[in-house]
Amino acid sequence: MDSSSGHPFFSNLTTVSSQQLSGLSRVWSYYLLPALVAYPLLCRALRYRRIKALQAKYKYGTPAHPSLEGMTVDEAHDIVRIMHDFEFPALFEKGLQFALFRTYGIPTISDLLVKTTQLSASKNVPRRYADTTVLLSDMYGGEPTSDRCIDAYARLNYLHSHYIRQGKISNEDMLYTLSLFLNQPVEWINRYEWRRLTDMEICAMGVFHKAMGDGMDISFEVLPSYSTGWKDGLHFYRELDAWAKEYERVHMVPDRKNYDTAVETRKLLLSTHPAFLRGVLTRVVSAPLDDRLREAIIFEKAPPLYTSLLDGFLEARRLYLRYLALPRPWFTRPQLLTKEPDSKGRRYILWWDTMPIYVKPTWWNRWGPGALVSVLLGVPRPGDKGMHPEGFEVKDVGPTVFVGKGVKEMEAGKEKLRQARTGGCPFAIRRNT
Repeated sequence: MDSSSGHPFFSNLTTVSSQQLSGLSRVWSYYLLPALVAYPLLCRALRYRRIKALQAKYKYGTPAHPSLEGMTVDEAHDIVRIMHDFEFPALFEKGLQFALFRTYGIPTISDLLVKTTQLSASKNVPRRYADTTVLLSDMYGGEPTSDRCIDAYARLNYLHSHYIRQGKISNEDMLYTLSLFLNQPVEWINRYEWRRLTDMEICAMGVFHKAMGDGMDISFEVLPSYSTGWKDGLHFYRELDAWAKEYERVHMVPDRKNYDTAVETRKLLLSTHPAFLRGVLTRVVSAPLDDRLREAIIFEKAPPLYTSLLDGFLEARRLYLRYLALPRPWFTRPQLLTKEPDSKGRRYILWWDTMPIYVKPTWWNRWGPGALVSVLLGVPRPGDKGMHPEGFEVKDVGPTVFVGKGVKEMEAGKEKLRQARTGGCPFAIRRNT
């Protein structure tokens, strides 16, 4: 006979344990299990609220308004802003970064970058990368008819005009570069994000970038519907995307100048990581590159394991975001630049992932946890030599040779842009044959 069965202490212990197990079972059955089941469903439902709200707001591509025609630049900017700031911030930005990378695979583009040394010499690359960030941030982030947006267009057009007059930048290379800012975010999002883009969102990308091309005086004459006009932004997207892929097939070929440009940007992207990781990360950079681009910039092929691990990570991220992550709240909207100048007329970069160019050397930026990590890694902090802690003015953005120049040209360009950029539909006026 079991001695514990007749002892009051052991009998009470057995009774208490049974009661506790029964209580835990009820808690699991009544509360924890339903919560575990409901939470992914809640995340999935909330994840789609923004796109449903946009579809209800604009009604493009819905039974109430089945056509995508007539979308304005202002509407497209609002849709693209939601995509960039809240729905897919990481991979939209990554798509823009790799859009820049793809331009290096075209020898006529990399040839100019090597000759000017702006993106092929280590001393110049960080600031040119920051300049590109500044101008694109204002072009994407500012309202289409705002002074902030128009100033950025005017400055970029002035910088390009010098090389266009000399015949060093062709319209086709400009159009190809525009096509990458159009299609690379779409391709990255559709391949790796928690959902694919809707036709309305892709249409918005087409409308927005058609207006961007118009603002930069890029000719679309090589596209099939140039003479008759495009039905909508989706039609424009598909034509420009198809043209760009054919352009790559013909013109994206291996060239040493491609490598000289691409390798400097790769160094910049890895410069803020520990030295002992850079060999691994060098292969990681090659993992998402298609063979045509990788061979054109003469980068080594990533081992299959790296590609598999990257694909596995991105698939796990996709599932996590879709079923386990709540959508970003409005107050987390990223702000890359200060919108308004300080008392000296200067603005600053607020968030950076490479060198802290144009970053204000506040106490936190100099001595906060992130800054101390930079010290340990031997990476420059805001305020260090060569980091331009004085900030920037858009009128001086660009290579040193252009600083303080182009004011008159920019003013003329801004006046032209103010008249042309109404925020309306860029397909409203069709060309005659």
